[in-house]
Amino acid sequence: MKLILPVFFLKNRYSIFLILSLPVLLASCSSTDTQSRQGPPTVNAEGFRAEPEIFTTSINATGNLLAWEEVELLAPVAGNVLKIHFEEGQVVRKGQPLIEIDSRAWQAQKRGLEAQLANSQRELARRERLLGIEGTSQESVDQARTAIADLQSRIDELDVRIDLANVRAPFAGRLGLRDFSVGAFMAVGAPVTRLVQTDKLKISFDVPARYASMVKLGMNVNVIASGAPDTTRARVYAIDPVINETNRSLKVRGVLENGIGKFISGDFAQVEMKVDISEDALLIPSESIISELNTQIVYVYRDGKAVRTPVEMGASTRGRVHIVNGISEGDTILITGLMSIRDNMPVNIATLNQEAGL
Repeated sequence: MKLILPVFFLKNRYSIFLILSLPVLLASCSSTDTQSRQGPPTVNAEGFRAEPEIFTTSINATGNLLAWEEVELLAPVAGNVLKIHFEEGQVVRKGQPLIEIDSRAWQAQKRGLEAQLANSQRELARRERLLGIEGTSQESVDQARTAIADLQSRIDELDVRIDLANVRAPFAGRLGLRDFSVGAFMAVGAPVTRLVQTDKLKISFDVPARYASMVKLGMNVNVIASGAPDTTRARVYAIDPVINETNRSLKVRGVLENGIGKFISGDFAQVEMKVDISEDALLIPSESIISELNTQIVYVYRDGKAVRTPVEMGASTRGRVHIVNGISEGDTILITGLMSIRDNMPVNIATLNQEAGL
């Protein structure tokens, strides 16, 4: 036996190696089968129970203050300035004279035409009497009437020019500055001054497209301008019928009273608009939301497992997000361990934190 054993070992060393390795392989397979039967490991996570609460959806935006009415007054006719009837920064009423441009040449032409018109009217009356006794023709009467119409149209044109030479305020408001004096020649279109209606202003701001259906005429908005730290209320009076394709927003305008001149046109203002109040809103911590391409999901704890659930989000406030679709009252939302959690993975709720997100 002592002589045979070494020979057997030399000839069957590979067989002996396999026999010796077999227990190790069997032990490894047994361990793998056991782990497979046990499933993935259980993850400890913190949860948040979704309970209904009162939630107000507010829109915060930066708006621009615009004059209710504003116009850059320009010289409608050319000529020298004869009179200036206003002071810079003055408050004027509608129709109040502002400047008078020299129209004396037109007035002289008008007086000459009016004299011709009076003579033509007498000539027409004479021809009409002759026509009654067949002393003239109908053509002669028609020519007299045509001459009168031509003279009247030329007088009307001069009246328009004379009226334009007297520049008046088209509406009540506050005037701006001027850069000319009496005697200056003004070409057509030269600036006279600016007129702004200041007793009320417009506030113009954009609303994200997802809130467009919530904005209604007559809604109130709170306005805080940079030059007026206190809050003033404005009322929505106009809504653009088309959503801007560039920034996907809706243009909204409100009107605010400015009788004491607290606000200045051209300033910017912060706008807060409450568009919806829900009595049973479901708010969850913002950290529980996972963004996947064009979808937002959360993991809901059900029957000891994490269930991947797409959700539709609304507005957010103070670290909470309003969920408008996807979860139900009483659902437990996972807010920790999200990097390692997968759909249908076993989960152990270590802590149920109702204050999360605050």
